[in-house]
Amino acid sequence: MTAAPPLDIPAEALDAQAQPAGFVAFALSGLAAALAVILPFLPTASEIAGIWWRSQTFAHGLVVLPISLWLIWRLRARLGALALRPALFPLVPLALSGAAWAVGEMASVAALSHLSLVAMIVSSIWAVWGHAAFRLCFFPLCFLFFGAPFGEFLVPSLMQHTADFTVAALRATGVPVFREGLQFVIPSGRWSVVEACSGMRYLIASVMVGALFAYLNYRSAWRRFAFVVASVLTPLVANWLRAYIIVMLGHLSGNRLATGVDHIIYGWVFFGIVIMALFWVGSFWREDNDEQADEPVLMHPREARAIAGRAVPALLMVLVLAGLWRPLERWIENVPGAYSYVLQAPAPAAGWDLEGEAPVAGWQPSYVGERARLVRTYAKGGQRVTLFIAFYARQHDGAELIQWGNRLLFPEDKQWSQLDEVSDSLAGVPARGALIFGRGGRLGAWTWYWLGGEHAVDARTAKLSLAADRLMRRPDDSAAVVVWAETGDSLREAHAAVSDFVKDHHAAIETVLAHAPHP
Repeated sequence: MTAAPPLDIPAEALDAQAQPAGFVAFALSGLAAALAVILPFLPTASEIAGIWWRSQTFAHGLVVLPISLWLIWRLRARLGALALRPALFPLVPLALSGAAWAVGEMASVAALSHLSLVAMIVSSIWAVWGHAAFRLCFFPLCFLFFGAPFGEFLVPSLMQHTADFTVAALRATGVPVFREGLQFVIPSGRWSVVEACSGMRYLIASVMVGALFAYLNYRSAWRRFAFVVASVLTPLVANWLRAYIIVMLGHLSGNRLATGVDHIIYGWVFFGIVIMALFWVGSFWREDNDEQADEPVLMHPREARAIAGRAVPALLMVLVLAGLWRPLERWIENVPGAYSYVLQAPAPAAGWDLEGEAPVAGWQPSYVGERARLVRTYAKGGQRVTLFIAFYARQHDGAELIQWGNRLLFPEDKQWSQLDEVSDSLAGVPARGALIFGRGGRLGAWTWYWLGGEHAVDARTAKLSLAADRLMRRPDDSAAVVVWAETGDSLREAHAAVSDFVKDHHAAIETVLAHAPHP
């Protein structure tokens, strides 16, 4: 594109109305590009904002947009000196991001949908502004990705590492520890590593602030990278130390300290000190910005509007590409299904008796949003086995087989704990075995997924299968099947009884699942 010819405006009028109109053109066109994406995907944008408001882990998202806008405002002089040159290539990542959003919606992977929406916003602004302006504002625009709620899948692993370090540190300092999963007992009392102990909040906050600090204080790429890496490692180690210090404070004070609200206060104070120390050390390698800021280009507002008009074709293309995916997703989401779903209890096989609905040890897995649920306990020769089925169909957000709340135990469960799961087999049926223990006793529990006649034990495999069902517009009928019995210190003691039950009832369970839909 060629630059628009200057308008014939009297000098005194130009002086009176002059402004950095080049920046205004970028600001208006960037806003229009962002809205062209946000409006068609308003439900996803609202979902992200809702998570910011209600989740302490992702509350940092409330400041991401203001910080991004402030960073762009700092570049207003240099941005206003550039020409607005819309580009075609960014339409490629825009289309790919839209496709990724559709996949996220089909597979009910909220993190993918959220990240894809941010990617679409960034790509749309890139397409309207052009390559030069995008390079200049690369970090401020990419900073928006910190607003996408992401990382919850790391919580179980972070909890496990926190427990490992705390127990090892306690033993290294002479404190005897008896550990069961994420719970451990020391002479002064019982402690457990819950979701808030994972350090996820510290990690996200540290990485976001660390990336911002590196961008503002360093010029070289390697220093920025090194500081971001330090911002990842520091909160991880700091959280481990925090957990150990909290336990030791409680232990040495006879549980008078660090067992109530001061537990949280001490944690955040310690984290704040560590992060401030990180920034203090990082300031020694600060590189001053030796880049000369360009003077803003002053022009009349009418000329600015003429320049902004160059973005109209690019905005139209952004609008078309962004508008493709919502109708496609709605069409795919309208999967076929039955009017209702009913699970009939399998008839007891020879030698087995049906006791009733009360589960063994009073425990049930944590599953929500199912279309139908079945809980039945069977007995044979003094051994009791409980069958649990959660059936899902015509799945959507909050009512799907694979989601955060669906598991054997919720992380915040105070009554029961779980040891590591192991791959296993029950009478030829692949399953995951887990040792569950609590005040009600010890249980050996085995789980597998039923996917329209096929079996899976891995959640990712089940997710992909359900996404394929939606894409092909097939019924997405599926279920979680859990079978458990009382056991001793290991799964072996319950394995024989549960395997015997599955061998005698597997065909009946398959029939019950296949006939769950009622037209």
